[in-house]
Amino acid sequence: MPSRRVIGVLLLVVLVLTLGACAPKAAPAPTTPPIPTPQTTPAPAPLIGEWAKVLEAAKKEGTITIYNVLGVGLGEAFKTGLNQYGIKAEIIAGASADIMARVATDQRTKVYVGDVFVSGYPSLVSLMESGYTETVNVALPSVQEKDVWRIHPSKFEPTKVIFSFGTSITPSVIINTDLVRKGEIRSWNDLLDPKWRDRMVMSEARAGPGPGTSGLGAFMVLGEDFWKKMAAQRIILYPGVELAVSSVVLGEKSLAIFPPFSRTVTAIRAGAPVQIVHLQEGTSYAVNAVNVLKSAPHPNAALVFLNWMMSKEGQAAISRATDNYSVRSDVTETWLRTPELNLGTYTLLEPPNNIDPVIQTKSRDFAIKIFGAR
Repeated sequence: MPSRRVIGVLLLVVLVLTLGACAPKAAPAPTTPPIPTPQTTPAPAPLIGEWAKVLEAAKKEGTITIYNVLGVGLGEAFKTGLNQYGIKAEIIAGASADIMARVATDQRTKVYVGDVFVSGYPSLVSLMESGYTETVNVALPSVQEKDVWRIHPSKFEPTKVIFSFGTSITPSVIINTDLVRKGEIRSWNDLLDPKWRDRMVMSEARAGPGPGTSGLGAFMVLGEDFWKKMAAQRIILYPGVELAVSSVVLGEKSLAIFPPFSRTVTAIRAGAPVQIVHLQEGTSYAVNAVNVLKSAPHPNAALVFLNWMMSKEGQAAISRATDNYSVRSDVTETWLRTPELNLGTYTLLEPPNNIDPVIQTKSRDFAIKIFGAR
């Protein structure tokens, strides 16, 4: 039988255990809930280096003045394209000779107004030779892209003073489809057939710049003898850019040589019985280009503008606005909507008919020799 001492110890243990069971349980230690991860699209990699500085400076400049001799539609495309950068574009448009004279006045008087000049290639060569342009020493991101160029912007002027941004063809021949059978004319030599005597017109080539002068400049390679035979066909030379096309549209003449491209496309889209004929000797084309003017008041905005022009977005907008061809191979001119304008369906005659700054003079003199003075 247990002693009273042992029984007392056992009763004390039971009492302690009982009290522990009845005591309130301690609250668990508080825990910090996890911080939720934001479900957002990762930010694009930040621009670094020189181009980021150019963009920032261009935004501060906030404006650019563009001398443009290639039409109102192109100027509107420029304005829209630069809006995304917060840059307001002021377009000063006019004939090439007038705008070039204005640039010369700006440069001589040192009252600098324009930032860039947009024109056909020869005008920019003339400005460059006069010392009125700047070399672009900043690497333009768009121009650095690889394997996207049909014509690289610096192909014809590698010192980065003149950048090619588009091309346009000079049709060799357009026909009235009611008067000329399809496939009847395939070569320049076909036009020597006596049946075409008195039935042809040509854009005037003896008066200086124009589609007739450009086209003839490219095809002087056919030789003086050939062109004297053509002159003997009693071709009518029309001045301006309207009459050569309208005479074919109205059926007054069967075909036109070196008609203006834009008027031809307008006539075709309007449903006129007109078709461009690409001859087997090739089709000539011209290059449009841009440069930065010396002491441009908004030099960073000018660089942003050049970069946009060469981007895929800019090339599509420019080509659509002018019905011309992109210098990028990843832009498809679906808006032309004329089968005979699809690249790949004809051969381009190299080199472009306007990269020689004196080709217009050579062509004019050749035309006077062949057709006589006006």
